[in-house]
Amino acid sequence: MTILFSEQTSEESAAQKPLHPWRKKPRKFTISVALAVVVPFLVVLALLLYSNIPGALVMVIVYLPLQLLAAGITAVYNRGVRSIGDSMIVVLAIGATVFSLVILMSVLLSLVVRGIGALSAHFLYQNSVYINPSTPLEYGGIGHAMVGTFLILLIASIIAVPIGIATAVYITDVRGRAVPYVRFFVQAMSGVPSVVAGLFILTIAVSTGAFNQSAFAGGLAYAILMLPTVARTAEEVLKLVPDDLRTGALALGSTRARVVLQVVIPAARTGIITAILLGIARVIGETAPLLLAAGNNDGTVLNPFDQAVSSIPVYIFNNVALPYPDAVTRAWGSALALMILVAVLFTLARVLGRGRVGKY
Repeated sequence: MTILFSEQTSEESAAQKPLHPWRKKPRKFTISVALAVVVPFLVVLALLLYSNIPGALVMVIVYLPLQLLAAGITAVYNRGVRSIGDSMIVVLAIGATVFSLVILMSVLLSLVVRGIGALSAHFLYQNSVYINPSTPLEYGGIGHAMVGTFLILLIASIIAVPIGIATAVYITDVRGRAVPYVRFFVQAMSGVPSVVAGLFILTIAVSTGAFNQSAFAGGLAYAILMLPTVARTAEEVLKLVPDDLRTGALALGSTRARVVLQVVIPAARTGIITAILLGIARVIGETAPLLLAAGNNDGTVLNPFDQAVSSIPVYIFNNVALPYPDAVTRAWGSALALMILVAVLFTLARVLGRGRVGKY
């Protein structure tokens, strides 16, 4: 049976707003939740204003237990004893989120407040030749350190990314007899301290005379640290690719290598880019490997095999502990520039990684 509506009825139906009766909360529920939020806040505010107890101690010892107690009482009042666990989990989850946001914002605010005084156009492209720790901020910069950081990251990525992705493909698609051993070594490498990677390159490459302290040696040290992160993340991403894509391509006559290159990797391209980003994030702030493998240089070095090269982490390390306010400000400015550089790289990689799988 067909039901016909007039134009007026259709317009009235379209103008009606959807009703969501399940969203309406009883008044006692709203009042009890508001009291559970406001009462602990007022108690803590009074302690902060009229007592000498440190604020962090008040938040941990007084506010958190009081908020948990208020949430438990509210849960029992509204939904019974069985909802106490849910209320505790909600309070702890919100508290952990707020705590993380406060820590993150405090770090970002500290970087901006203490480092903004050093940021300028010349700070980003000048080097530190003829600059000493007491030189005013109007002279010198981190241009040489930024160039060195780019070279080291580029070399580390060229080495670690293909090997890491190939390792993940071997574990997920090839599935040879050595898979347990490969996975074991990848997991073992993920726990290697950064200074050990620097000592390893210093021992087998720099001390033996095979390479000088240079961007290439620093890239080798970074690659050791970057490889397990890329491999493990790429492995988890490749596991998410449906097996139907693999079997369908094999059924059409494709070789396994062609399936991996033209089906599996394009389907997981965004995840692989995420793996590369995580690998870069793992190493970009490490200082110990570069102190041993890359060294330091106040001038701009473009040859990655020639001589020691500076980097932003090493520049921060060399300036942050000096008893000169301008040197400390340069260190904070370098940290702020490094954070901006990471944000730019991640944004660029995300934009380039927006894949349209349908084209493959």
